[in-house]
Amino acid sequence: MEKGSSGTSAACSRTFFDKENQCEYYFNNTGLFWHLFTPGHLAGLLFRNDEEFGFGMNLMGFCADRFPMLKIYTFELMNNHLHSILSGKKEYCEEMFDMFKARLQRYLTIQGTETDMKAFKASLIHIADLQALRNEIVYVNRNGYLVKSSYTPYSYLWGAGWLYYNPIYKLLPSTTFNTLSIRDKRSICRSRDVTMSDRIEVLNNIILPSSFCCIKEGECFFRDAHHYFNLLSKNYEAYSQIAKRLQDSVFLSDEEMYSAVKSICSKHYNLSKPALLPSTVKIDLAKKMHYEYNSSNKQIKRILNLEESIIESLFPKVT
Repeated sequence: MEKGSSGTSAACSRTFFDKENQCEYYFNNTGLFWHLFTPGHLAGLLFRNDEEFGFGMNLMGFCADRFPMLKIYTFELMNNHLHSILSGKKEYCEEMFDMFKARLQRYLTIQGTETDMKAFKASLIHIADLQALRNEIVYVNRNGYLVKSSYTPYSYLWGAGWLYYNPIYKLLPSTTFNTLSIRDKRSICRSRDVTMSDRIEVLNNIILPSSFCCIKEGECFFRDAHHYFNLLSKNYEAYSQIAKRLQDSVFLSDEEMYSAVKSICSKHYNLSKPALLPSTVKIDLAKKMHYEYNSSNKQIKRILNLEESIIESLFPKVT
């Protein structure tokens, strides 16, 4: 029994390291990686309803098809900002965003939407190593579901995150864009410029991100589906660090933050619930939530049940 158990363990170890080495090899031989994002805390509303989000999805597909030299591994559209993980030359990333912004501005003007686009500017962060790339992909794929409690990372459709390790998308009854009528093409593109490559697929008048995003290649940076899902659901420290770096207001849901706080309580104070902590310890924990987990004042109040005046004195609002 012991010999067999040891052999199985060794085989599992080899499998793990083989997978990890394969991920490293693919990362090292792919090219430059970037996290492109816009500052949501500064910009006005870009997408207010499903129709406008649908246009945003089509615009992302249109721009991606104009820049085949770039690889888009994932992206998420939010009400007032966007995130995307890309591979390619920096100048191409910037040019693609400029096209996206110009066409979005024209669309919003035609719609009669008064949105200040001055703050809608792209920042590009270079992703230097494999683990950072994994964390950035996962962070982007989580972004949409944190907006409302009714979403999961697999039900937020305004991006490509729901496609990761979700083979059900292959069963969707899509239509090739180039088989559509000119009228339908113009309706999707909101333009007379409707030239697209044969790879672009459409469902319900929305360009499918699976037809222009490199989903399978993005999955190659993870050892397997279990590895990806573990990072997607449990890597709290990485989420908060990225959120702070991007100055993003989205970090952890209340459920995730509460789980992290419970873990801290159990590990450091031998208590099962934050409510059982004395006030002085709650203040120390509030500081940890604020500085290490990028938690907001309102979230700290909800989780720790501290008085609002105490929290505001610790972390005054910037005016």
